[in-house]
Formats: sequence, C-alpha cells, structure tokens
Amino acid sequence: MERLTYCGILLIAFVLFGLGITFVDNYVAKQLVQRDAELLSNKLAMYIDDSANELRNLPDITEDYQCTADNFQLLSDTVFNSTFIRWTAVLKDLTVLCASQKVDRHVESVVQHQIASDLTMAVVNHSESAPHELFLARQSGEYQYVASIVPMNPRYFVPVKCQNCLEYTITIDSVNDLLAPMPFIEFGFEEFEGNHAIEHVVTLRSERYLARFALTGNNDFLDQYRSLTYIMVVILSLILSSLVALYYRYWLSRYSSTRAQIKHAIKHGEFIPYYQPIVNVADGKVVGAEVLMRWLKGNGELIPPNQFIPYAESQGLIVDMTYSMLDVMVADFEKLAQQKTPLFFSINIVPEHLKSDRLFDYIKALQDSGKLKQYRISLEITERQPITDLVEARKMLDKFYAIGIDLKLDDAGMGYGGFSYVQKLGISTLKIDKAFIDTIGVKDIFNEKTLDAIISFSKKSGLSVIAEGVETDEQLNYLKEQNVELAQGYLFSKPIAAAAFFQINR
Repeated sequence: MERLTYCGILLIAFVLFGLGITFVDNYVAKQLVQRDAELLSNKLAMYIDDSANELRNLPDITEDYQCTADNFQLLSDTVFNSTFIRWTAVLKDLTVLCASQKVDRHVESVVQHQIASDLTMAVVNHSESAPHELFLARQSGEYQYVASIVPMNPRYFVPVKCQNCLEYTITIDSVNDLLAPMPFIEFGFEEFEGNHAIEHVVTLRSERYLARFALTGNNDFLDQYRSLTYIMVVILSLILSSLVALYYRYWLSRYSSTRAQIKHAIKHGEFIPYYQPIVNVADGKVVGAEVLMRWLKGNGELIPPNQFIPYAESQGLIVDMTYSMLDVMVADFEKLAQQKTPLFFSINIVPEHLKSDRLFDYIKALQDSGKLKQYRISLEITERQPITDLVEARKMLDKFYAIGIDLKLDDAGMGYGGFSYVQKLGISTLKIDKAFIDTIGVKDIFNEKTLDAIISFSKKSGLSVIAEGVETDEQLNYLKEQNVELAQGYLFSKPIAAAAFFQINR
C-alpha cells in the first residue's frame, strides 16, 4: 500500500510538473515572440521614417523639370546615401520622368494610403512575380518623388532557422471609419500553410492611419523560442517529482515518528506540569498557579511547549496528554504538597475537552478520592481557539460549576470569542494577555485604552482579573492603582518544577 502511495504521488507530481514546466516555457516563448513582433514593427517604422526624411531632403521640383545629369545624379546619390531606399524617381501623372536607374516594372495594381500631409504609402503588386513592392511618395506640385523601399525580411532581424514557418503581415487602414474613406493596404513577408501556433499583433495609431503588425508562426517557429525540448521537460519533471516523493516519504516518517514519540510519552508519563505562581497583588502571597505542560523525556531532555503543543493540538493528541499531565500533578500533590493554604491550580483546556464527559468524570473522581487535599482545580480556556457550539459547551461547563470548578478566560481580548464567551460560558475570571500589560508605561494609546476597558468591564461585571506577564514594578504599581487583584509573571516567578513551587510559602 505504501509503495502504491509513493507511485501515485510520483505520477501526479510528474504530470503536474510536466504541465507546469511546459506552460512556463510556452509563456516565456510567447513573450519572446511578442518582443520580436514589436522589434519588427519598430524596424518597419524606422524604414519608413528614414526613407521619408530622405525624400523630404530633396529639393522641390520646378515646372520646367528635366532629367538632366545633375538630377539623375541627385536621385542616384539619394539611393546611395540611404540605408533603406533601393530605387527613386520623379513621376508626373504616373509617368517616370527621371529615375536613379533603369528598372522595368510591370505594375498590376497600386494601392495608396496617405500617411502624412506630404507623404503617401503605396503597395505595388507586379504581374510577373508574387512579392509586393513598398513605395513612399512625396508630392511636389504636379510632380512626385517616389522611393522604393528595400523589403524588410523578418529573417534579417529575428532568429528564424525553420523554412516556411512564419509570416509577417502589415495592414494600414483609416483611423476612423466615419472619416473620408481611405484604401485598405495589406502586405507581408513570407507565408506558410498549416497550424498558426503563435501570433502577436502590435498596433500603431497615428492621426491619419491605423497600422497593425502581425507576426504569426507555426509550431516549428515557436519551437525556436522554447528553451526546453520535450525530452528535457520529461527529465526535469521526473527529477522534481522524485524529490517530491522523497520529501513526502521523509515527512511521513517524521510525522509517524513524532506521533509515536508523543504516544510513548503519554504512556510513560513524560508530560509533566510546571507551575507559574499567581499572587495576590496587595500582599504578594501565592494564591494559586497556572499549570503549564512540559515534555520531560526519559533521557532528561526538557522540551519546551512550542515544539510539541501545536502539533499535538492539530493531531488530536492534546486531550490524552492533558490527562497524563494531570496524573503527574496529582502525584506531585501527594508527594510534595505541604501547604495548609488552599491554592487553586488552573488547567488549560481546549474546546475538544468540552465535547465529552471524560474530563468532568476525571476531575470528579479526583475530588471524591481526596487526592486533591485542600486544593481545588480551575479551568482555563483560551480565546485564541473558537468554540463552535457555545450552547453545548455551556451545558458541559455547568456540570463543572456544580462541583465547584470555575472557568477562567485566558488571553482575554486577543481572539475569537470576545466578551460573548463571558456572557454565554459563565466565566468567573478574565486573564489579561501579556500584550496589554506590556503597554503599561508605553505610549500605545490603542492598547492602553483596551487594557483600561477590560479592567473596567471586569469590575462592572463582577469578574475577577488576573494580569499575565507582569515583569516590572511599574506594571505592578499600575495594577495596584487599578485594583487588579491577582497577577502572574516573571516579576514573581517563571514557570517552575513541582519541587521548587511547593517550597513557596511552605
């Protein structure tokens, strides 16, 4: 069964990693295609702007224009000096009057679009061949300067190793259909048949036209941008899924080991009570203690609660641990307790303790046995954990109240219940959290007012108050001024083992 679990985790992780890696690789590839589409559109704009500037630098044409040697040389020099113009000419009524060189052109159709006040773009389709030719024309009176622009092959600017795998299409249209109609221009470079695996469109809007630059490619083209081959994806997925399976095995073994250790500790009474004295603020005498759990391993190692309590609560082990600790506490009473003063011992409980009669029966049996001597048990429930059914919880608590056991609210003001716990659970004492006590003497108006509100509420409600985490004389003096009866904290004592606690007030 365990092997099947590992295999299932390995398979699921392999599929998820494979899909994830492929998705990321495709995403990166598409971003790169987008980058190159924008690069091509910028290059084409540069082609047009540079060529337009060359035409604008030519002198205006007079009415007596002749194709003299000087004019011919001027046109030829323009081609020579320009990066992107391969042929230029002067036209009148579509008749070539003078050209940089003799080029026979059998024009099948011409589509023009105004792109500036003095410039027109034209796409010429030739009868003898499929490729288009891109022209720019500058009007000068009745004449035109015309320049043929070098075709911008995408392969010059983007990595293309495949054949017949991409096309680059440019369309130029009117900015707004409500304006005077302008011809629609469409031209491109290379074409392919088959699946269009990737396409990215860059849009350029000007006052006179709307241009769209679309780079489209098939799977062969997209593969050039992918960083990983399918074999690499499989290998990476296998490695990562294997690591997940190994981690799961490690976690499971650790989980099982921790659970087993806690159960062993419960069985052998390794969860012991530490006692933090609760004192009367007025005279400093110990009146009780909060019982805090520690884990004393068989080898003498003492484990602090933060290393096992959260795990135990999440795994439903805390209840059994509580009973194991209570057994040790009762043994401490029988062996060490000599005080004649009746003290109370507050036991921390969680909502789960109130879901059955087990804790009630346990404490009732202790009372009936006389093992508690002159001492009494109190319950402390934290506000940090929610009680889902307050009505049922109150029914259980009423049983405790009937045998003289009261309930204190720990961490008051810090959690889920708020003062609704006080109203609905029959709480007798509020324990003010250390976070509020720490604000005494500190400029923290919000928490200071909250502290005052808790104390005021307690007095008006007839509740007792215990201040937790008292560490300074300033805090103690403040509590005395506020008539807070009880306190605990490092100013008096840290949590201590049974032998040390029962020496106090002996």
